[in-house]
Amino acid sequence: MSRFSIQTILKKILNLKHYQALSIQSILYSFVGIIAVVLVIAIAIFIHKHGLLQNELIYSELQRTVEEFAQKLDREVEEAKQSVRRLEGYTTILDTPSGVSEENVAFLKQIMMENLQFEDNHYSNYFALEPSKARQYFNQRGYLLVVHKDIALRDTARYNKPQYMRTRVWEDPSYANDPRKSWYYLSKQNQGLQVTPIYTDSDYSESPMFSVSEGLYEHRIFKGVVGVGMLVDSFFEEVEEKKFGETGGLLLADYQSGILLSKIANSGDSRLEFLNIPDRDTVTTLYHSEMEMGYWKNILNQNVSYREIKNQNELWYTVSSRKLQSLPWTLVSYQRTMELKDNGQFSLFSFVLWGLLIFLLLGLQVATLYKFLMTPLIELLQMTTKISGHPGEKTIITIHGVVELRSLAEAFTKLASQLVKLNSEKSECIKRLQSARGTQAEQSRNIDQRQTEITRLNTEVQNSRTESQKARLQIQKARVEIQKHKLEAQRAKVQSEAANQAKTQFLANMSHELRTPMNAIIGYTEILQEDARDRGQDEFIPDLQKIHGASYHLLDLINNLFDMSRIESAKMDLFIETFDIAPMIQDVVATITPLMEKQSNILKVKCDSALGTMSADLTKVRQNLLNLLSNANKFSQQSTISLLVYRETLEGIDWIVFRISDQGIGMTAEQMQRLFQAFTQIDASPTRRYGGSGLGLAITKQFCQIMGGDIVVESQFGQGSTFTMRLPAQVNPVE
Repeated sequence: MSRFSIQTILKKILNLKHYQALSIQSILYSFVGIIAVVLVIAIAIFIHKHGLLQNELIYSELQRTVEEFAQKLDREVEEAKQSVRRLEGYTTILDTPSGVSEENVAFLKQIMMENLQFEDNHYSNYFALEPSKARQYFNQRGYLLVVHKDIALRDTARYNKPQYMRTRVWEDPSYANDPRKSWYYLSKQNQGLQVTPIYTDSDYSESPMFSVSEGLYEHRIFKGVVGVGMLVDSFFEEVEEKKFGETGGLLLADYQSGILLSKIANSGDSRLEFLNIPDRDTVTTLYHSEMEMGYWKNILNQNVSYREIKNQNELWYTVSSRKLQSLPWTLVSYQRTMELKDNGQFSLFSFVLWGLLIFLLLGLQVATLYKFLMTPLIELLQMTTKISGHPGEKTIITIHGVVELRSLAEAFTKLASQLVKLNSEKSECIKRLQSARGTQAEQSRNIDQRQTEITRLNTEVQNSRTESQKARLQIQKARVEIQKHKLEAQRAKVQSEAANQAKTQFLANMSHELRTPMNAIIGYTEILQEDARDRGQDEFIPDLQKIHGASYHLLDLINNLFDMSRIESAKMDLFIETFDIAPMIQDVVATITPLMEKQSNILKVKCDSALGTMSADLTKVRQNLLNLLSNANKFSQQSTISLLVYRETLEGIDWIVFRISDQGIGMTAEQMQRLFQAFTQIDASPTRRYGGSGLGLAITKQFCQIMGGDIVVESQFGQGSTFTMRLPAQVNPVE
């Protein structure tokens, strides 16, 4: 072997400590580490797979039970739908050419009773007609037939027998005019079978129920509803009584709102620890906190095989869920995880024992290799380092290990002195050359950097000067534009104030000038009517009445314009007087009743006769009430309008509150913003159905504010409006 080859090998061996990643020690440690990691991963995967298998076996009962109960509940809802379809077929006996007879009605009642006897959780059958069909079949304003079981006999054998069932007929069409009757309005709005939300039967059982109903249509025209009412207590009975061990059970919840539907358990039952909610009548949502909303929405909105969750008491529970197909409900089974795993707990003792044994053998192997291979190599490296540092000293070989390492140490001793000398000379030359090159390169970089900085600074200075000149020109232009806009705004303000004053003065003068001839027209019309009656010329009376009504309507518009002009010109005066409230309300009701009858509306008044007195402008209070009642009557038809009057005290001030509610067309949020603006119509379309000048509500609000009160409105589109007028019992005019 040549001298160059030997020196190259020795150099690599002596510099081995600078390349630890390629050393025998690193390779050995890496190999042992890889084996250990592979063993740990293999054991972890095995434990995980075994744990999943154990969990599947342990949680299978929860999953199987919740699937069986969900299928059973779906079947019961489907049976209710089939019962509704049978009822729909029975109602065809009423469509007879000769009209509806008492025998047909009695036969329908008997069929509805027999239809109820086969299902315990079916509480009632009902049949309701649209008011127009009720008039056609029965010559009544409405017709609602209900056949129901006697709730008092629920735990007896007579509960499902037809002879003990009860019937009742309503001829009041309130069920068709009340949007809260979901069993009626859902079927009216959607053709086909409908399932209502849970509601309380306030007529008989006072129990929670839900209904399955279907609309009756003839040539796509709605004519009525048939349906089945189901008791929640019977429907949920098996769900609420099912138990898993001591801590597990079933519950039902609405996955849209998160409301708990079924009862968890009775007092003292250990199942209460799951949610601490004993009664389903308490409106409780499982989405009451952001943390619980996350996992409960996940559980309720999809079918979950099993999942472990922690409740408010820091107890772990395992749950499984299944969504119902016919209802927006989810059935959930639950049991405390500790109780579930008591009989099937997987022990890790054997795996830990085998793992420790494997790691012990692996450690013994590492110790043997370190003792007989790594230690001699480390001693050899230390010896070569000493030789390179003290090439003139005599070195004694004391390596104890394998034979090859001792031979290699002897060869190192022979070549050490020459190798160290050559390496030291070479290293010194390399250091000097590198130092000189580094100094030169640093100087070149500094010169280039300084030159770049100077060029950049010159460019920035030039750009700054150009931008500064542009900014000065823009500032001067902006000042000129601002001055021009200020002058235009002042000129427009003066013109607007002059036009507004001229309009107000014109309305005040013209309203005053027009009232006199209109009163004369009304008076002459009344005289002509009396003359026509005296002379027997009755054919002129209808035309004279139309002239008389149109004159009154025009006079009312003129009065409104006059009032609005006086308000805007600050010339409106108040005539304060003390009067009894109850007689004033009776007078207003007597005035507005004929208008209500034209629209087929009913006015309900709630006013205590001992409400007392108030000091205010009687004429303006009456005008406000008439405006509000006329407005409610105009936008309602065949409905009920309510007038509520009461007294209240707020912050030491006595107030009289007038609340007018209707069930008319209602308003949108955009329409309510324009409600009290003068000359503004809510229905502003070219083909609007409702008349009016747009001044009544504007004047009403102005009168309220002048008397120190106010008026507010609450409305929902399609559901009606409520106007609340609040006036002080002792009015002090507001300037």
